[in-house]
Amino acid sequence: MAVIAALVALSLAAPAVAQASAVSNQGLIRTGATDVLPGQSVGDIIVVGHDLTIGGTADHVLVVNGNVDLLPSARVDTVIDLGGEVRTLPGATVHKLLHATLGNPFWSGAIVAGLGALLMWMGMLAAGIVLTAILTVIAAALRESIEVPLAELEKSARRAGLSGVFVTLAVLALSGLLAATLVGIPVAVVCLALYAVGAIVGLSVVSVWLGRMIAGRDRVRDVWKAALAGVSFIVAFSSIPIIGQILFLVLWLAGVGVTAEWLWRWRHRRKASGART
Repeated sequence: MAVIAALVALSLAAPAVAQASAVSNQGLIRTGATDVLPGQSVGDIIVVGHDLTIGGTADHVLVVNGNVDLLPSARVDTVIDLGGEVRTLPGATVHKLLHATLGNPFWSGAIVAGLGALLMWMGMLAAGIVLTAILTVIAAALRESIEVPLAELEKSARRAGLSGVFVTLAVLALSGLLAATLVGIPVAVVCLALYAVGAIVGLSVVSVWLGRMIAGRDRVRDVWKAALAGVSFIVAFSSIPIIGQILFLVLWLAGVGVTAEWLWRWRHRRKASGART
């Protein structure tokens, strides 16, 4: 289902037929029949499940479960076709050609599924690297004040999670009401953006908490090291189907609750200090 959703998103994000263009070095990703017209110059082309006709110039071409037709005016550096046929008309120029024909529909579908799984894995890997870097940097930046919300989380992680559930439901309900009107849509977007920022900050606190639990407080005294250990645990277990997503959701809600309680206590302390003055 995830592969199908990714392919549908790609098909909606780009038209099925490449229009004539003088722009060079422009990559194309298509899930429909594609034509590179004479005079058009593109970079890399990936077509999944459909045919590709080239009459212009291209760098690297990958077609999965589809045919490749090279017109006499075609100039291509590399053509890789998996599960289809390559028809080259006289006059076409191809420097490198890799062709694997699999007449069995099972193997053709396996190629498509394997390519989709590879793309998903690469996307998850990139997302995990970005998340690790962001949470570690945030924890290091808040090292002077992170002990306050961390102490509250250590007292009761369950309370933080329940607070995160209530805050999430409230933000979703408020955003839904605001989005019902044209004027309220920008406000709803701002509310969701602030919610996401607060959740990421709270998730950095949760990462430090997990890192100290896993490696031990004495072994990871530095905040950034504890955060790195904790977020590595989160990324590793989040890749497990279903269970990993549930775990990430629970930790996300705990991060939302930590940030909400942190802001609430900061507001009360500031209000109390203002009353004393």
